[in-house]
Amino acid sequence: MSDIILHQYEMSPFSRKVISIFAHKNIAWHAVDQPITAPKPELTPLTGGYRKIPVMQIGAHIYCDTKLIIRELEKRFPETPLTPPELLGAAEIIADWADHRLFSNVAGPSIFEIGKLVPKDFLADRAAMQRPEVMAAALPIEHVKAQFVLDLQMINRQLSGSAFMLGAAFTLADAAIFHVLNFAGNAPSLAAEINQHKAIGKWLQTIRDMGEGQRSNMAASDALAIAREATPDHTPPADAIADDALPVGQMIAIKPNDYGQEVTTGEIIWVTAEAIAVKRTDAQVGDVLVHYPRLGYLFEDAS
Repeated sequence: MSDIILHQYEMSPFSRKVISIFAHKNIAWHAVDQPITAPKPELTPLTGGYRKIPVMQIGAHIYCDTKLIIRELEKRFPETPLTPPELLGAAEIIADWADHRLFSNVAGPSIFEIGKLVPKDFLADRAAMQRPEVMAAALPIEHVKAQFVLDLQMINRQLSGSAFMLGAAFTLADAAIFHVLNFAGNAPSLAAEINQHKAIGKWLQTIRDMGEGQRSNMAASDALAIAREATPDHTPPADAIADDALPVGQMIAIKPNDYGQEVTTGEIIWVTAEAIAVKRTDAQVGDVLVHYPRLGYLFEDAS
């Protein structure tokens, strides 16, 4: 198996989500640090435009979005399953709630309070990632903080009766909520709210104590060289389907439907009910196969 490479930066909450799963599965992986703001000249050759972090690379296969990254890790490392089949639906619903509703209640207050710790252009960069109508509808910070307090109460109730969110074992639900609360802990006012909940505090420490798996660091130039020297496998997976809306061979433009709406353009190689793979060619790396989840993305004909 080719090496697992995670393009990330240390303050990225969504990178922390994936890293907690590396820890759970004790996976050997390489961390490639990417800039916290655009441009990202050593990521764009791989993704073609997608700029969200993290991105997982395996040879010349590029995986965007933590939903898809986690599914791929489950396929490749089944020996230590993340979520039992009977809990998967519940875990995915909780993860979607955490990635969107819970994170939205944390992101604004956290960025406001930790602004001094990040580059000067960070706030402008993050504002540029948002759609104008979202920025116009932004809620007052104090209201968002109050909503976060209510979120904490729900989470603490659940953890008061079990070691993890869905019982005795770490699952996707824990990884998804952990990365949000771990990030919130960087903001003093949110950390103070978290610290009032003993069950949450114990749970957070348990996950932190899991570590990071078998981590090593890699230069971005080395990751690009690996992609350049590899040949992506275009063999469709067993669950590939024919979809008239996304026909194989069509050129397509892909972008997130929430924020960071930079476009990736490529040729559809295969489609499943939950994912799509497109071929891109870049002067620096040659052919790569970029994988996206279908949930949360817009697809437009680019032929």
